[in-house]
Amino acid sequence: MKRTFLKYLSLTLITFLAAAGAQAKSDKAATKVDGAVWANGDLYNVVVTTNSFKHAPEHALDVIYNFSMSGLEGQRSISESAPGDTDYNGGRWHVVMVLFTDQGKAVHDPDDDGIVNFELTDADMVMHHVELGHLILMDTDIRFSCPLAGLAE
Repeated sequence: MKRTFLKYLSLTLITFLAAAGAQAKSDKAATKVDGAVWANGDLYNVVVTTNSFKHAPEHALDVIYNFSMSGLEGQRSISESAPGDTDYNGGRWHVVMVLFTDQGKAVHDPDDDGIVNFELTDADMVMHHVELGHLILMDTDIRFSCPLAGLAE
């Protein structure tokens, strides 16, 4: 079951990155996507690359909370750190999937249209909503590189 889930998760992330790449403004191997990731309350552009890796020390990675399979649309990924933070690792990510609980869906989507009514914008908010019972975190073995590339306009 876990292996099937991880395969599905990998396909979801690949689909997300491919779609992001299709929207990017560059035809190079690394492409810029505007307004893709929240960090510390700011919305960042990213540089989508094809780099992924299985083995990296955890201290060399940052957690990125991914909502692609959360049960609601409209919530962008959230990084635990950003450029300028002393612990930012240059966009090398350890993916943690986030799922909305039934209670979380009721709070974040009160009009029941399948789209969040407000976005969480930093890792502290994610952890607060986990404590409230709105979110469940699922660790993954997915590690990849996708640097934050300046604030979105």
